Parts: sequence; C-alpha cells; structure tokens
Amino acid sequence: MRKRLAAVLATLVAAAAIATPVAAVTGNAVEDFEHDYVGLLVFYTDDDPMTPEHDPFSHRCSGSLISPTVIVTAGHCTEGVDFGRAYFLQAVGPNYSPDSFGGFGGDETTGYPYLGGHTFSVADNYGFDGFLSYPDTHDVGVVVLDEPYETESGDYAILPEVGIIDDLFAELGANSKKDLRYRTVGYGLLDQDPRPNPGQRERLTAWGYMINLSAGVTDYNLKTTANASMGKGGSCNGDSGGPLLIDGTNIMVAVVSFGMNGQCKGQDFSYRLDREPVLDWILDPNREDAG
Repeated sequence: MRKRLAAVLATLVAAAAIATPVAAVTGNAVEDFEHDYVGLLVFYTDDDPMTPEHDPFSHRCSGSLISPTVIVTAGHCTEGVDFGRAYFLQAVGPNYSPDSFGGFGGDETTGYPYLGGHTFSVADNYGFDGFLSYPDTHDVGVVVLDEPYETESGDYAILPEVGIIDDLFAELGANSKKDLRYRTVGYGLLDQDPRPNPGQRERLTAWGYMINLSAGVTDYNLKTTANASMGKGGSCNGDSGGPLLIDGTNIMVAVVSFGMNGQCKGQDFSYRLDREPVLDWILDPNREDAG
C-alpha cells in the first residue's frame, strides 16, 4: 500500500511541477484532447426512430470508458432510460443548429444527437433514487456499447482501489490537501450565470482540490472546489457522470454528481467509486439494474 501511494504521489508532484494554472470547465474553458476515453452520452426515451411527430432525445451527460464496451457515468443519467449514443469527439456539436433534423436540433456534420457515434441499448443504474437516500445517493450508472470502441490513444479510465481517497488524504495530511489535485472532465455547460451557456458540447477540463474529508457527506461523495480563483475549476449541468481523476493519472476516483449552487459555483460533489460494493457492481457483467 505504501509503495503504491508513494508512486501515485510522485506522479502528482511531477504533474504539479510542470502544470500551469488552467481555466475552469465552468469559466474560460480549456479544450481537452488528452482524455479521449471521456465521451458525451445522449439518452433516448425509447428506441423508436425519429419521425415528424416523435423526438426520442431525452438528455445528455458525460461518461468514461473503462474498457472498449463499458462506460461509467452517473446514476441519475441512466435512470429510466436504456437507449442512446456515445460520442468521443472533442467537439461533438460545433455546428449545432436548432433547425437541424427537421427542427429537433442537432449537428448534421457529426450526427449529434441522432446519428453517428456509438449506439448502446444497456444503461444500468446502481440504485439512484432522486437523492432521497442522501448522502449515499447510489449515483453511479453503467452504459454498455453495442459494439466495442477502441480509443485512439489506447487509454481508458482506471477504476480506483478501495479506499484510495482516504489513503491519499492520510498520506498528505489535512494541511496539504491542496497538493492533491483532482481533474474534472466533461461536456457540460460553460456557465449558468446569468443564463445557461451550452457552449459547443466540447470536452473540457479543469483542476481542483478536495475541501475536506470530515463531513458525513464525504463518506460517499468527494467534496471539491468549483471556485475559479487561482485557475481552479468545477463542473456544471451536462458534466454529470464525467470523471474526477487523480490529476496526472487516469485513475477515476469519482463521477460528477451534484452541486449546491444553481450557478455552478462554490462546491462540487462527485460520487465516490473507491468503495467495494460500488466497484463490485460496476465490474459485475450480470449487474442488477435498479433503475
């Protein structure tokens, strides 16, 4: 354990030494071409094709491939849905027009949100219940692609070892938590203030650090900064399900879940994956779909 922690911390120190401050996902966004295993997920209400009277589009989220077929996202993204498409372009809708696809809206160059991408017909839910079970919201979901997809980099998100967040925090100490950086990646809104700014549905990234690990909510949720000062960043609507990575690695310790501020400022909460029941459910090919 100590050797593994030392190796991870050495990677973090090296990354921090060469990194320059980056703007927030929710502010002056930085385009992300590195984490090509993070994709934009489009969910449909059903598998009926588009007709002039029927629009199957439901909502969009972000998610991370952990293998050529399995994507980990948030549970509230997979609640009540099974079908959709995943796109792994850095800019999924750069030519988005509300008039595309017969007025349903989309990008006819990329096909978003009705054509192209990679289809799925499995969207499992760990048991998300609308935050009624807060703080253990069970906010994890899994999407399974119909056909395998190999990332261009050959990289995939890596699931954490059990308890890694607590172990790293203990290794660094409470006074050094700012040295342990986490990186958010997602396709969410650029801003919510004064009105929603959807951007171009681009994969963006920002870094932040843990606020504390002493509240009841932090047993199940990683509590991080969303304040744009000092170049930090956070998440916003549409980033749900995107990964929180240990900066400088592909280790995904949590998935973006919720915030306490309607303007996407202040604090972010991401559902922790470094718990044995959660990892067992994700890795079970016969996992129970509770939603």
